[in-house]
Formats: sequence, C-alpha cells, structure tokens
Amino acid sequence: MRQIVLALVLGMGAVSVANAATVGVGFDNVGISTGHGLGMTLPGGYLKARQDFGLWVASARFEGAGGENRSDFFGGHAGIGYRLSLDGLGHVTPSLRMGYDALNVPGGSLDAAFAGVHVRYTYAITPAVGLYADGGFGRDFATHVTGLSTIGGLTYEGGGGMDFRIGPGTMNAGYQYRHLPLSSVDDLHLNTGQFTIGYGLSF
Repeated sequence: MRQIVLALVLGMGAVSVANAATVGVGFDNVGISTGHGLGMTLPGGYLKARQDFGLWVASARFEGAGGENRSDFFGGHAGIGYRLSLDGLGHVTPSLRMGYDALNVPGGSLDAAFAGVHVRYTYAITPAVGLYADGGFGRDFATHVTGLSTIGGLTYEGGGGMDFRIGPGTMNAGYQYRHLPLSSVDDLHLNTGQFTIGYGLSF
C-alpha cells in the first residue's frame, strides 16, 4: 500500500510538472518531532509546480532533507482545487489533497500517507507583494512505525507567508506545520514545521 500511494503522488506530481504554468525551487529547513523526546532539524530543499486551468488549479510539491544523526526526511503532496474571487479582497482556493511523509532514522522509520481538504487564501498588497495563509485537515492512513502497530487518525496543517516579485519571477518566504498521528497508545506522531525560502518562474 505504501508503494502504491507513493507512486500515485509522484505520478500526479509528474503530470503537474509536465504542464506547469509555474515552477519553483528553494531551501527547506524542517523541524521534526515524533514524541518520546525524538526531535531534530534537517536542512533540505523543495520543488513545487502549479498549473491553472481557468479557475481550476492543480499543484504538487516535493521536499527532501537530511544530515543530522544520519536521518533523512521526504515529503510530497498533490492536489486539485477551485479558485474563488472575493471581490477585491483576494482569492480563496478550496482543494482536495493527498500526500506522503517519511522519516528515516538509524534503526527505524516512520511514515504515513494522508488525504483531506485544504484551503488557501491569497491577497495582493501591491502588484509586487502578496500574502497567503492556508490550512487543512483530513486523515492519515497506511501509517508505519518500525516495530509498532499503528492506525493513523486526524491530521491537520496550517501556515502562511509572503511573495515578492523580483526580476522575472517571484521570491517566496513562508512557514508550514503538519501533524500526522501514528499511534495514540504509544504517543507517537510525525510533526513537521518547515521554514522555506525559494524562487519561482511562470511560463
């Protein structure tokens, strides 16, 4: 099941990249906690893509990080949404999203697929500066922790940031938090807090 979900997420990302109107890359600093005192901060990077089909929006994002204590993190998600105008007060885009996160540490691993609803709000302060905030909830499934039985549960996320028009593209700085429950009995979860800065080009 884990391999099927990962292949589906990667496949959706490949479709989005192949037809992308906007592609961005950047630095990703991932703070991770799992319970039982296990926490770390891993530097890495991300790739994201977005395609507008009129008011419909397809998007995908992939990130990887590693280094501390020979640990590494991988995350990816893809979704489809519908952009609604708020009559001069910005835009709101509700969407359906699915993804996969995995943390590998010496001697074990934690991973989960997730799916749910997501809402993104954007507002242009000026033609060159914009704000955004987003959040969502759903359920994680196909969860796995080395040596333990897991069932998943309610997952949620939220974040925000700013976009700056610089040169031919846009610089972005933001923060995103996601909670994936793995085992309530063992108080295990996969929480990630990501600080990102990157640059994107539209085609």
